[in-house]
Amino acid sequence: QHYYITNNLSSMPRYEVVIASKVLNKSGYKDLLRKFCEVVWNEGGVVRGVSTLGTRQFPHYQEAKTESGSEKVWKGTLFTMDAVMKENTISKLSELAEVESDAIFSKIAPNPTTFPLWCGHREKQNAKYAYFTDNIRNFDGEEHISEES
Repeated sequence: QHYYITNNLSSMPRYEVVIASKVLNKSGYKDLLRKFCEVVWNEGGVVRGVSTLGTRQFPHYQEAKTESGSEKVWKGTLFTMDAVMKENTISKLSELAEVESDAIFSKIAPNPTTFPLWCGHREKQNAKYAYFTDNIRNFDGEEHISEES
């Protein structure tokens, strides 16, 4: 199956997707990640990379789906996926994480490299910083030094 890029990628934001899965074998991880990647590809997005953070103990238990309901899971494998995709793809990835039995959860956030660009966060921070720096008294400047004779 071939996937073609049909949209203008510059108009789509870049996201970082964190996927937590149960501890699986190599083919289980491959199948799970392929499902998440296919959602992005089918929506015209691009997966820039997938990396693993390894298998770890969770700080508190997570609810994982089973055939008969759910179970408490204390250990899982974390993956990060760097993707350029449409905003409506986020809900589809979240839905996949809810129904997929090998996935524990999925969190999606704007990629830190582009986060300031498309929400104006950096501009707000710079304006706030400029306000404070303009109102700081500078005791090292020439205008505040009084020469005593």
